[in-house]
Amino acid sequence: MRTSAFAPAPPGHGPWHRQGRLDAILTHLLAGHCHFCGVATGAADLCPGCAEDLPWISAACQHCGLPLASGASHCASCLSAPPPFDRVVALWRYSDSVEPLIRRFKLTGDLPAGRLLARLAAATLAARRYPCAGPLVPMPMHWRRLRSRGFNQSTLIARWLGPPLARRLVMRQRHTPPQRELDAEARRHNPTGAFCLLRRPPAAVTLVDDVLTTGASVGELARCLRAGGTQRVDVVVLARAI
Repeated sequence: MRTSAFAPAPPGHGPWHRQGRLDAILTHLLAGHCHFCGVATGAADLCPGCAEDLPWISAACQHCGLPLASGASHCASCLSAPPPFDRVVALWRYSDSVEPLIRRFKLTGDLPAGRLLARLAAATLAARRYPCAGPLVPMPMHWRRLRSRGFNQSTLIARWLGPPLARRLVMRQRHTPPQRELDAEARRHNPTGAFCLLRRPPAAVTLVDDVLTTGASVGELARCLRAGGTQRVDVVVLARAI
């Protein structure tokens, strides 16, 4: 049986093995209850009602992933000034029930919450037959922030989405302030020069992150990869901020 590039990956034994064990323990303790409302579900982590109530993005700009009520294929901004990446696929609007779950995963280490969203995203992408542009490239985290937080949420999302992952391809060479602490104008310039390549990149890649807001970070990473020879850069995120 053929496996989708976005099928959930089996647990590994790499640098995240210890967190994987904790993830498994917490998942076992929470098994049988909806992660959103807490209702008993049997073996599932999400009840049908909460799954239907998620802020799904049904129509969006094919370039930047911005939800479009008009049903147009591209937003006005991308028509006038296309971003340096080719396509963004976002599953949900960064609002309602998804925002607190992502924040719990990202800021407090709620790994089962993150894995639930990533595996739901993987199943949805597989059902939609979304073609993987190339190996997955998680948004790099500077070593200082990684040491402080203990994990890179984008790396975990990429692992849960499934292989192949492009390892040791790019690093974050500048320690920049978190984007969430900055206004829109500061976010656009914050990641400038933040990334550098460790080796020659593939011709096509799919960048993975948790939330896309202004697109400044993935845009800077896309420019870095294109400067090294990458021709196509797609982006997959759990949520798109409006």
